[in-house]
Amino acid sequence: MRTKDFLHSIDANAARVRRYALGGDGSEGGCDCIGLIIGAVRLAGEKWPGVHGSNYAARYCTKRLRRVSDAAELSPGMLVFKGRAPSDSGYALPAAYKKSVDPTDYYHVGVVTGVSPLSILHCTGVPGGIRRDSALGAWRYAGKLSLIDEETGDDPSMSSLYRAVVTAENGYPVKMREQPSRKAAVLASVPIGTRLDVSEEAGDWARVSFQGATGYMMLSFLSPCEESASSALHQAKDALEKALSLLQIAILEAEK
Repeated sequence: MRTKDFLHSIDANAARVRRYALGGDGSEGGCDCIGLIIGAVRLAGEKWPGVHGSNYAARYCTKRLRRVSDAAELSPGMLVFKGRAPSDSGYALPAAYKKSVDPTDYYHVGVVTGVSPLSILHCTGVPGGIRRDSALGAWRYAGKLSLIDEETGDDPSMSSLYRAVVTAENGYPVKMREQPSRKAAVLASVPIGTRLDVSEEAGDWARVSFQGATGYMMLSFLSPCEESASSALHQAKDALEKALSLLQIAILEAEK
């Protein structure tokens, strides 16, 4: 499943939710927080691999789960969690996870559907059951749904031209946009120093891949990695030597 397919299914599932209902997945109008994700997975034609619970999702269905403190660390399609430590008020880790190495009670989960502006979609006890948050607030953990393909396989049309590192004199994250235009929607804010695969150059823009999403970034914010530059030089040298060899063969044939 690709990131864009997952996000499409999240929107489709949210559209059919009418109320918050513990254990629901949206198929009958009722839904809880993890049910929004499970229902979307099923709408996308995939099978949810385990039990119905946000703690299960955090531990067994989320890749590279980590603590976050800034919305710039997020990208569309990521799962975000609210969590409590054992010393926190309201801590209620289910018994099934008491022996877990990670004692955090991941009591609520949502999905990042946009980053500029920030949009976190989740099912909770509000009229209609669906809410969009525009601030990080208590969302302190994030990772990628394991059912979503890895970055390199998320878009079959992506073939790397070279690797580049994100740079900016002001030190702020750089925007990756949906189209090669300053007016296009922002898909992600990519931190300085991040290495990206560049698959295409178009004028002042480059087509790049970041955390499962594909978009465009201005070339002025990308610097080819040293290994990419070296590889490109070797490829150019090989191509030149091959062309010279073919030219020599052609000359010899013409002199016969």
